[in-house]
Amino acid sequence: MEDLLMKKVIEINDFFDKDGNLLTSLISDTASSENGGLRSLINLLMETVTEQVEEQQGRRPPKPKKINEPLKNSQLRKFYDSFIKIYNAQINEEQKKVQLLMLKSNAEYSANRLNIRRFGIFLNNRINIVLNKKGNEFNKYMDALKLHFEALVGYFPKN
Repeated sequence: MEDLLMKKVIEINDFFDKDGNLLTSLISDTASSENGGLRSLINLLMETVTEQVEEQQGRRPPKPKKINEPLKNSQLRKFYDSFIKIYNAQINEEQKKVQLLMLKSNAEYSANRLNIRRFGIFLNNRINIVLNKKGNEFNKYMDALKLHFEALVGYFPKN
């Protein structure tokens, strides 16, 4: 069930439809869960997920381990601010790609350390899409990621 949710809501294949238009589901709070709907994504990022632990031969099971903590507004804003610094930097495409790779690395580390794994999956997925583009396509996808990230920050509940 968890894998299906991630494929349907957290991970996307592209920022644009087949006609080259930005997917409005990425920036609209009324979008459905399909194609990375923003409202469903926010709900998943704020949800706590706990591993199910079976009782073993009458022994008291260990306390269930949390595998995903709710994402905090301050955590989201930290990564958004880091992305905006990269977006606004007056450097070439290859240098931006290196910085995006570092942001991706930082997100992975934080996702594991803070148990915000769904957010790590979200950010890695989006960054990978951008990293696979070159030239004008790279700039177009950076703009799309910026809009998507801005919408997520804007609609994210203030804890």
